[in-house]
Amino acid sequence: MPLLPPAQLVEHPADLMIDVFGTFLGKRSERMVVRWRNNDPPFRRSVMINREQAPTVAASNTNAENSASSIGTDQPALTIHPADDAITQLRDLWATEPLTEPPPRPAPSTRLQTQLQDITGVAVPSVTEWCEQVVPLSRLRSVTVSGRGVTVSSDLIEALVERGIAFSFLSRRGQPVAQLSAPGLGGTVQTRRSQLAAYTTPLGVQLAVEFIRGKLRNQKHQLQYSGKYLKAADPERFAQLEKKVAALANLRKQLQGFEAADLDRVRDKLMGYEGTGARIYWEGVKILLDGRVEFPGRETRGAIDPVNSALNYGYGILYGQVSAAVVNAGLELYAGFLHVDRPGKPALVLDLVEEFRAPVVDRAVLAIVNQGSPLETDAHGLTTATRKLVADRVLERLSTPVPYEGKRWSLGNIIQNQARHLAVAVRGERVYRSFASRW
Repeated sequence: MPLLPPAQLVEHPADLMIDVFGTFLGKRSERMVVRWRNNDPPFRRSVMINREQAPTVAASNTNAENSASSIGTDQPALTIHPADDAITQLRDLWATEPLTEPPPRPAPSTRLQTQLQDITGVAVPSVTEWCEQVVPLSRLRSVTVSGRGVTVSSDLIEALVERGIAFSFLSRRGQPVAQLSAPGLGGTVQTRRSQLAAYTTPLGVQLAVEFIRGKLRNQKHQLQYSGKYLKAADPERFAQLEKKVAALANLRKQLQGFEAADLDRVRDKLMGYEGTGARIYWEGVKILLDGRVEFPGRETRGAIDPVNSALNYGYGILYGQVSAAVVNAGLELYAGFLHVDRPGKPALVLDLVEEFRAPVVDRAVLAIVNQGSPLETDAHGLTTATRKLVADRVLERLSTPVPYEGKRWSLGNIIQNQARHLAVAVRGERVYRSFASRW
């Protein structure tokens, strides 16, 4: 499938997050059409629906507004609002699917409206029930769908993957579900052959070491950035934090000049460095969060506390960005260097993610806490409002210009550039250097 160039060059393409229940995404000419209900649930249930009493709903759009199903002779009716064809089909499925409790009301669509206005520069027309906005495809770098009830047309999917626009799906907890790409995208056979061959050479060791060194440096800078206010506000905590910063710097220094001929023989040693660095860093984060929010230490799967849940959700967004960059650069997702190969595990994505965790996600989440904004969870993980807040801040970080190679680039574009540098490095045409954030 050939890649199509954008209709016009855009200096800073945008990342769009779609998480409003009932949103429809389609394509019209060279634009993406976004249609959603304006802060109103797509349907209302006046009673609980159980498996013995399932309503029947008329499928026609013309009389959908007035159609209703009664549950028993004395039960109130089910009121359904009109929608387009795609939404109507979903509505009928929801109405006939046995449920034990009503689904939760969708979150307000204010953030989606603001996103679209920022990307297009055009205010979304205010309507009573449904809103619609069109976005030029040339203005998009990525589209991420998070949550339930979002309908996507096949025409739009084809247009996005043809243009190399990352199209990802996340669960409510921020776990990557899927990412779509064109079969011919980044189909550089020589790059993949070189990538696989590098694993058994000293180059593979050099790349693994550089991923760790980049992660340690950016973690150190993150602690320095987030803790600078402590020097005057709390000298004792600042002194504790400085010890963590020094320990990370010393650990990174120990890796300088690290060489070996076989990655398999030294991977455990390298992972020891990485694990030690992670322990020191999260101890530093705990010092930063002391007195502001409860933080038990870093937890990945199964985390229930607000901070870890927010971090995991943010990392899910970051994974989508890095995965698309790796594919666009013509690299093999599953052939990593630092992370061991496992079925279904995109090891190279996890490698490249390491140098961007702190400057993208950690900085966004720590800023939320430092500013006193609440991070809240419920039985399903992060609340809808918190997920929106975290997504906003992470996407904002990805769009933030920072110094890079003598210019100022957005972090989203830097991720793509680093993936391309890595592709050149595995071919032996340059030395790979991890991204260095500033504080």
